[in-house]
Amino acid sequence: MKVLYRNNYRTVIRFDIGEQFPETLADWCEKEKVEAAAIVAGIGMLEKIEIGRYDGKEYLTEIIQPSSEILSLQGNVSIKEGKPFVHLHVSLADEDMSVRGGHLFNGTVSMTIELVMLEFSSKFVRIPSGGTFWRLDIPQE
Repeated sequence: MKVLYRNNYRTVIRFDIGEQFPETLADWCEKEKVEAAAIVAGIGMLEKIEIGRYDGKEYLTEIIQPSSEILSLQGNVSIKEGKPFVHLHVSLADEDMSVRGGHLFNGTVSMTIELVMLEFSSKFVRIPSGGTFWRLDIPQE
């Protein structure tokens, strides 16, 4: 992982082959004390990808093994149970150029990921909302 640009709450990060994503991003956010951010764009490739969708009670997941192109990647960073939580949605094109998408749980960078993030000076938190869903909120001081 390499931070290519970071100024005035705007950040561009490159992730490299073999890195776990978004785990590496969450670790960096913890080290840099990022407690609120919007991930506005991301492109690249992942393999061994776990995606899912929330059915109102729980996440239904699937694993995509082959390397897939990231067509769209966006989300946010908040604090959940005291640690940075990276919440991402992704659209992926496989070797047949068929598209799959959903909540991105994890994957391995297979080429690169180039990510654009806007950091906020406030703090976002995740609050339990029943089942496995945690809603985004701003803490009341």
